[in-house]
Amino acid sequence: MSTNARRYSPATERIKVPTLPKITREESERLPLLDRVLLQEHTRHAHRLAEIRRVADKLADLDPIVRAAKADGADIDVNALTTGYGRYGAAEEYSRNGVQPVVLKTHDGFISYRNPAVQNAVANALLRAGWRIVHVRAEGSPITRDQLVFMRGRRAVETTCLREWVAEAIEAGHITAATHGKHPAQDTGTPLNAGLAGDARAACAP
Repeated sequence: MSTNARRYSPATERIKVPTLPKITREESERLPLLDRVLLQEHTRHAHRLAEIRRVADKLADLDPIVRAAKADGADIDVNALTTGYGRYGAAEEYSRNGVQPVVLKTHDGFISYRNPAVQNAVANALLRAGWRIVHVRAEGSPITRDQLVFMRGRRAVETTCLREWVAEAIEAGHITAATHGKHPAQDTGTPLNAGLAGDARAACAP
């Protein structure tokens, strides 16, 4: 296939998922050990290719986001790239006709685990590109990373950030009490103002 043909062909056509042999668990356990190991690896590979195929046509739109996040020092975890579980729409959470998000996160390196520029890079890039926040889950220990879902048109991306990023997004008005999920902006029942957001940031600081 030429470069131009590859560029304009649907991304899913470039991903061939192998057909696995139909074999029961009992039959697989009777196989020689080497054959069992190979069968398991072929199965894992086929399942991963199927995951990638499901999101393939959505990835081209995310290349600018990945480049922007990389410019902030982020290393995208391609092993975590998959389809999120929820479906999100314009008016309601978990809409039946909603869009499943693509999971796009930074690699969880030891040195970068608490580095705000790295851990918040994808969220910052999405926000700068005009994506809007439709779901936030920021609860429990501030040491763990919080979950965000962004949407733009019929595209959705799930990513993570530090708790401080959520507090600043509340202060800026990007997250309000009406934003779905569970997060500090819902504690008052109304969008938090700058003073309350500052208190929330202080309370969430490690």
